[in-house]
Amino acid sequence: MLKRASILLIVLILLINLIPDVSAEALNPESLISEAACLMDAETGQVLFEKSMHTKMYPASITKIATCIVALENADLSDVITMSDNAVFSVGRDASHISLVPGEQLTLNDALHAAMLMSANDACNGIAEHVSGTIEEFAKLMTETARRAGAINTRFNNANGLKDPEHYTTAYDMAMITRYALKNPVFTKLFGTFTYEMPPNNKQPESRPFANQHSMIGNNEFKYDGIIGGKAGYTTVALYTLVTAAERNGRKLIAVVMKSPRVNDKYKDTIKLLDYGFDEFKNITFTESEIKDKLIDPGLTVPEDGVTVSVLSSVDKSDIGFELSDGRVALSLKNEIPGMYPVLGGFDAEVPETVTAMSETSIPEKPSWLDILVKILKVIGIIAGILIGLIILLLIVLYIRRSIIIARRRRRRRRRRR
Repeated sequence: MLKRASILLIVLILLINLIPDVSAEALNPESLISEAACLMDAETGQVLFEKSMHTKMYPASITKIATCIVALENADLSDVITMSDNAVFSVGRDASHISLVPGEQLTLNDALHAAMLMSANDACNGIAEHVSGTIEEFAKLMTETARRAGAINTRFNNANGLKDPEHYTTAYDMAMITRYALKNPVFTKLFGTFTYEMPPNNKQPESRPFANQHSMIGNNEFKYDGIIGGKAGYTTVALYTLVTAAERNGRKLIAVVMKSPRVNDKYKDTIKLLDYGFDEFKNITFTESEIKDKLIDPGLTVPEDGVTVSVLSSVDKSDIGFELSDGRVALSLKNEIPGMYPVLGGFDAEVPETVTAMSETSIPEKPSWLDILVKILKVIGIIAGILIGLIILLLIVLYIRRSIIIARRRRRRRRRRR
């Protein structure tokens, strides 16, 4: 019996080793459920991964990232906001709100926490009217701020992100807006706040407890180590949207996903993006002379302190080249590596402190014939592994059955001899 158990254990070990390993497959656009995504280095603005990141989409409540940073730049936290009829009643009761009423007074600090944690659309309207007089004027200020942050494919038409055909952004633009906002320490603290209690005011005798609706912050289901903060959004046309920032081992990343079909898809995709950025990349620094040696135009002004870029761990320094494109220095891989998406970026020759992605060098969404062939071979390998496993399992069953039959025959013979 011990001999049979040993044979069975050996066969099972062989079976496990024959099953193809698909967990190590490199991240690619098809790996994500969301329709658009962007993974950005928050310090440099370099894009590490993207999927349709320049496609214009409805942002839903991630709009409130822009709302909050614009408010912080143009008002004081201690300012008192008085809610108007328009600010209250222009928000449907089926949309996110904290039941503010006309004439209710709250501080800007309270309103910002209501906007970021509870996604309160009524509070956003109050913020907008307080800062700019009207929601329309505040939306213009939001769009101007987005342009200043490097978001050129964005137009805000309200302060809360509710459906509007003239209110749109892209995954790349939202990453740039968030990167800009994170330079403000007050915003960063607000972005990562888990709970907040709004005190009583002239219309509300009891305090209001707020809890962040982003499930990667605090002790929620998708808790993520190193989380800085984030904002979730949803409307029936935008579907689920999510912006998240996290930091590990000195690397700060921003992940944006848009148009996720189901509520948890946005978290699953975000975790894939952040894990990819933290686990698969390393930093390489190029000196001023190294950059000039790789450029066709040796007279171009480049950063005196050089440039540090993030590249996939398997990429060597010699694989990376620089070229001039539309007045910007673009970074690219010299040779294509099968199965690997290139890490692309660039920096302004006259503004050396930024390293931002070039739209001309975005990751191609259509896979090459080699990528397709690799995927087909992987599928064949999986099928072959399953078939081999089934065959081995069948052989084990037949072996056990045969052993039982032989054992029965031996027992019968012994009885006859007696």
